[in-house]
Amino acid sequence: MTPHSWMKTLALAALIAVAGCSKKEETVAAAPPPPAQPEAATPAPAAAPPPAPAPAAALDPSDKLQAYIGCYNALDGRAHRALSRYASWVKNMDAGPTGNERIVYGLYPIDTNSVAECHQSMTETAAQKPALEALDAAAVAYANALQALDKTVSDAYTYYDRENYKDDNFAKGKELHPTLHSQGQAFQQASARFSHELDVENDKLLAAELARVEQTEGRKLTYWRMSLMAHAKQLANVAAEEQFDANEAIKRLATYESTTDEAMRYGAANKNELPMSWFAIENAAEEFRKAAKQRVRRVRDNVPYNEGEKMMLKPGSAWMVEGSAEQFTKAYNSLVEASNRLN
Repeated sequence: MTPHSWMKTLALAALIAVAGCSKKEETVAAAPPPPAQPEAATPAPAAAPPPAPAPAAALDPSDKLQAYIGCYNALDGRAHRALSRYASWVKNMDAGPTGNERIVYGLYPIDTNSVAECHQSMTETAAQKPALEALDAAAVAYANALQALDKTVSDAYTYYDRENYKDDNFAKGKELHPTLHSQGQAFQQASARFSHELDVENDKLLAAELARVEQTEGRKLTYWRMSLMAHAKQLANVAAEEQFDANEAIKRLATYESTTDEAMRYGAANKNELPMSWFAIENAAEEFRKAAKQRVRRVRDNVPYNEGEKMMLKPGSAWMVEGSAEQFTKAYNSLVEASNRLN
């Protein structure tokens, strides 16, 4: 099964006010004025060397993280959906298409322009200080794997979208498959590693920022939004897996519920002062609560999928199956999207 693609929350962005993948400006000293024109009899002095270029401005660690998260959220899900679409009709991914398939769905495109922009942005961001060695290395590997995959996906998308396989008896489809399959596997490995390193760095920054916000601002909008998202993520880290420790998930669900309830009480008491986007977070948080309960019950009570549900457990429809990992992940991603809109 294709790994689930989780969106990342920009929990720090609202607090540090960074715009997209932009870099901080740096003031550069003006060059000195040119020397006065010498008299004709006097040899002209050698031209002064041009000033050395100013070093690149250092980024705040949260700036780096936001640049990476922006690209990850924009493209990771698209890449996974492209691969899932392809795998939904190619029954044997080791062998590839046979040419005898009754249904040929092709695959979805990713977004070549955005992939190129993010490849440049992530490569430049990784080279800037401060060095976050594990995250920077994972980001560059991810950007390279995504760019390589996108080229092959684009070729395959055009081939299948134009139904050219009807003209060449799947010759190009069979030719493309080994590269598409190997690049897909490499991308999924790079995606998992990058996602993990994003989580590690984000967790460190979030914990420190949450403590700072509570101390300086108190438990208000920013605190409750960050706290709610932090506990949602802790729950998602467990319950999005196909198999997990139900007891651990139950504990994390209880913490998420108590935090959500407190956040909603804050919202009710201050509803006239809060932006409308806060109430979108509340709605998404409640939907995630219900999806989490259904997911935990499915695993805790060892409830098997019935025949109808088994038929739906495939890309594009698995999210409709109650208690499935895909339904849970979709609810989590919707919560992240609602939270990010508050930025």
